[in-house]
Amino acid sequence: MKTTILLLAALVGGISAQTTVAIDKVGSSGKARSAQEPSTEGFGRAPSYRAALAQALEDAVAKSKGVVVARGPAIRSRLDVISQSKDGGQARFFDGESGLERPWVQQQISGFVQKYEVTSRNQDAERNWEVTLRALVASLDKLEPALVIELQGNDLSSWQLQRYEEDELGSAFDRRKGRFEGPKIGEYLRRSGAVKVVSQASGVRASEQSEPAQREKLGHELVASHRVIVNWESINVNSVVERPNRARPTSGPRPEYMQGGSVRVALRIENLIERTVLLEETFAVAGDNPASFSVDRQAAFVTAVADKAKAEVAKKIFFMLRPPIVVRKWAGDGGKWFVEARISRRLAASFETFSIGNNGSLGNPDWQSLGSATLVGGSAVSCTFQIDGVNDLAGVEPEVSQVRPVR
Repeated sequence: MKTTILLLAALVGGISAQTTVAIDKVGSSGKARSAQEPSTEGFGRAPSYRAALAQALEDAVAKSKGVVVARGPAIRSRLDVISQSKDGGQARFFDGESGLERPWVQQQISGFVQKYEVTSRNQDAERNWEVTLRALVASLDKLEPALVIELQGNDLSSWQLQRYEEDELGSAFDRRKGRFEGPKIGEYLRRSGAVKVVSQASGVRASEQSEPAQREKLGHELVASHRVIVNWESINVNSVVERPNRARPTSGPRPEYMQGGSVRVALRIENLIERTVLLEETFAVAGDNPASFSVDRQAAFVTAVADKAKAEVAKKIFFMLRPPIVVRKWAGDGGKWFVEARISRRLAASFETFSIGNNGSLGNPDWQSLGSATLVGGSAVSCTFQIDGVNDLAGVEPEVSQVRPVR
């Protein structure tokens, strides 16, 4: 559990979504704008007003913090929610004039744009929308957009124990089942502050609601950009009962020790905006070697397996939605090579070792490690790593390779 909390404490949900204070329009007095908070102009052009607005927001972030930041997965997912939002034919709910638009948009962009104001909006001769705005972009140390997911599936709450005789081959001589309680995977994610979880009901888009529901929810509903479905099987744990000691016969119970445990989980991650599946796999997470863990502490061992399994699933969810992509590489002094990866310093600091490599290909879908990486330093947006043991440096490609935490 500690690993997961450290892992996901990297990004806290940002500034209040209820902020609706407008930035001064172009040409108005600059007294209301603090010198420490300069606004940035953004422009967007697209077939729909929503898409043009999203492009203008991205343009403002890119001008203020750079293209790499503006096109990062977390920001991109929130802008996609705006760009692809539906009005169900009720244009007044998202027309830039009704007063309903800005609170809802501000909710979606909380964490990377503190406030914005559209300064011009019109359609050209080809009926494309052109939107110009001014935005107050969060500073790098506060630029922390949260991932917003809709979480479905069951909870990990049952176990089954198989008991074996020591040094004997064959099936278990006894099986037992039980249930336990513990934090749900959703709580792991919520407590971090880096991932916001919305229920399936609250994640329904405005186009799927009635007009009164639209009027009620627009302005404060946070829309999920991804759906995560987690289905757990029961935790399987094994124990071994010592064989009878003929030298010291006893009628009491023989010593019994935990031998191991694991749990299988099916994980599916969907992009709700693009209607694509990012990940769909079933895998097993094995507990740590229990060594001489007495069966009397079975409950503690089951909890340890559950904690590790949820930590692994939480990491897989997080890094699938926000992959630590390499953005550049360069040669340093003494033949050392370095890379910059899109992962925050606070997140990276919670891990000890890293691997640099590439995602799988058509021929091999598994992760392909190219070498190890050592954290050198970083900021709220990216970190620098020294890479070692990489035989093929050409295999390390910006915008392709990743630096993944190992432990």
